[in-house]
Amino acid sequence: MQTKKNLTSEEKLQQVLSAEQLVDTKEIVRKAFLQMLDYSIKTSNPELAETAIDKCVIVVNELNLATESAVTILLKEVAGHSAITKEACIKDFNESVWNLITGLQKIDKLDTTKYHSNTENFIKLLLTLSDDIRVILIKMAELLYNIRHLEKFEKEKQEMIAGEASLLYLQIAHRLGLYKIKKELEDVTMRFYKKNIYEDIEKKIKNTQKDRDKYIKDFIEPIRESLTDNGLDCEILGRVKSIPSIWRKIQTQKVNFEKVYDLFAIRIIINKTQENEKADCWKAYSIVTDLYTPNPRRLRDWISYPKSTGYESLHTTVIGTDGKWVEVQIRTRRMDDVAEKGFAAHWKYKSSYSKETKTDWFSEIRELLEKPESSLEKGISEAKRALYTDEIFIFTPKGDLKRLKTGYTVLDFAFEIHSEVGSTCTGAIVNDKIVPLKHVLQNGDKVKILTSKNQKPSHDWLDFVKSTRTISKIKHVLKMETYKDSDQGKEIIKNKVTQLDFEFDHAVVDKLIEYFKCDSYLELYQLFGEGKLDPMKIKKALTEEEKPITEIKEETFPERVSDVWAGKQDYLIIDNSVDMVHYQFARCCNPILGDKIFAFVSVSQGIRIHKTNCRNARDLITRYPYRVLEAQWKKNDGTGIFTAHLKISGRYSNDILNKLTHFLTYELKINIRSVKIDPIDKNNFKGELDIQVNSRSHLEKIIIRMLKMPEIQTVEQVNAV
Repeated sequence: MQTKKNLTSEEKLQQVLSAEQLVDTKEIVRKAFLQMLDYSIKTSNPELAETAIDKCVIVVNELNLATESAVTILLKEVAGHSAITKEACIKDFNESVWNLITGLQKIDKLDTTKYHSNTENFIKLLLTLSDDIRVILIKMAELLYNIRHLEKFEKEKQEMIAGEASLLYLQIAHRLGLYKIKKELEDVTMRFYKKNIYEDIEKKIKNTQKDRDKYIKDFIEPIRESLTDNGLDCEILGRVKSIPSIWRKIQTQKVNFEKVYDLFAIRIIINKTQENEKADCWKAYSIVTDLYTPNPRRLRDWISYPKSTGYESLHTTVIGTDGKWVEVQIRTRRMDDVAEKGFAAHWKYKSSYSKETKTDWFSEIRELLEKPESSLEKGISEAKRALYTDEIFIFTPKGDLKRLKTGYTVLDFAFEIHSEVGSTCTGAIVNDKIVPLKHVLQNGDKVKILTSKNQKPSHDWLDFVKSTRTISKIKHVLKMETYKDSDQGKEIIKNKVTQLDFEFDHAVVDKLIEYFKCDSYLELYQLFGEGKLDPMKIKKALTEEEKPITEIKEETFPERVSDVWAGKQDYLIIDNSVDMVHYQFARCCNPILGDKIFAFVSVSQGIRIHKTNCRNARDLITRYPYRVLEAQWKKNDGTGIFTAHLKISGRYSNDILNKLTHFLTYELKINIRSVKIDPIDKNNFKGELDIQVNSRSHLEKIIIRMLKMPEIQTVEQVNAV
């Protein structure tokens, strides 16, 4: 409802105080108004009080918010000019009012110049900037006032208000179920951005108004009579659809104004309590469709299945006289209140009439808003903390919006920008103040990273950064620093090995790694480079003979299977002997020695061995329990061959493929069945490879060794394709 301009401030105040939700708190609201009035008189700015009470009317009468929200909008400008202190506000009112005021001030300070390219992030930022959703609703009231008085502002300010309305608050209104407000924002912003089109459609509507009014009246009259005859007390409203809606139909239907499909609409509102609401709506539907032929494809049942916003209504489109289509909406008075005011109407209906599906945060808020305002603050704050505590939004110096995790530090943000920026970061300027690396960023901060070419990562950084990606990058840089003496160590080993008449090759290096109990060739080289290992022991390492391994003969796989078939054992023993019994490892899960497994006897493909956690396991065991055999691995003799499919990622270089295959083949001594490397950009790659291993523990050791390669960041075993 828009405030009438001919009312005095006192009359507008009475309009506010007469609201049902302020019945017990009128004096508190009046006190806030008198403070605003006193401030406007002292500053010789009567328009300030006029504007504040106009906004208060919207807050209370259109958004149905109560005392704290009304006081907040009245005192916002007073607090903004430091005419009221925090202490005085809390004493005269309460702390919630002060928190609402500061929440609004945070939004006012936001740089929204780039919301066109960051719309969704800006909406999320607005919704997370304060713990109290009422901040957004009060801001919505301010926007409504501004959009209704757009002519008062300069052209640049008009552009900003219209842009925020169309791209930000229109979407928020839609998600909150504030359809009346949404329609108003659509209408005003279309008039602003598409003035010629808007005025052309508006003119055509006016030119056809007389004929349209007669048509709608003639269309409604039979319906009214029939509804009354059937005992339904209803209000029937007829209208032409909104100009933005008509424009969308012109575009989607690709026709001119005169041929727009279902240009007319009527709404049947049943004056009924909650009892038998659905039945009465369907009764009205039957009456309408008995009189006019419906289009079955145009039936929308939002009574049985309400929208996530709580919207309930029956929509159908019928053919009237002259073959004109008319949309008919059928709902009860309660449903109409909710449809017009969204969540704001819910507080009036506290029964457990409908159990709405909680599809998003707004549904949670709606449910909370059904409670009295005194209990809102805690509930809304808890809901927001539960749903949004893992996200914050940060502004760059250029006004771009970046999404981070809650708890991220300046250093985390620097590494999010680029590894080089992170590695040379010395601090940041946050909201025009210099802060250290470990400073924890807050929602809405404006951040400029400071760097120095002399800065290097430190182990201390790992104590306070939060991002796993940042931790990985820091460890990688520190690893490079850790092995800075490895080249010197390599030369020491090479010279000593040559002196002993051995060829310096991978076999020799592997032997030294094993002898000196190192995890990699880099560690071996570094320890020699630092002087921590004695070169004189290299001779002993290369000349010492290995002890022979005694083989233990066990029963063959075919013999074990024969025992299972004969009932002598309850499970299969799986090893690498397949001479007599045909079995295969299932490609859907690719089991490796050490995995928990079971055997499945297929009709045409013999025995298939699956992991117990295979994605097909539940279906196989449930549908064909008589084909399932328990299976166990034979004790590992090191001769089994299994294929493992790995996905990897890391730092890209032109020789990454050579380095990787060389490392796997010569250092780890494993067979590579296939390998593929795909560059993501000039700095990163992803890849896949199939390798042969002899057990799960063997594969885990290989993965650990691969992760120690400077170029490798992640290694993950996946199912074969």
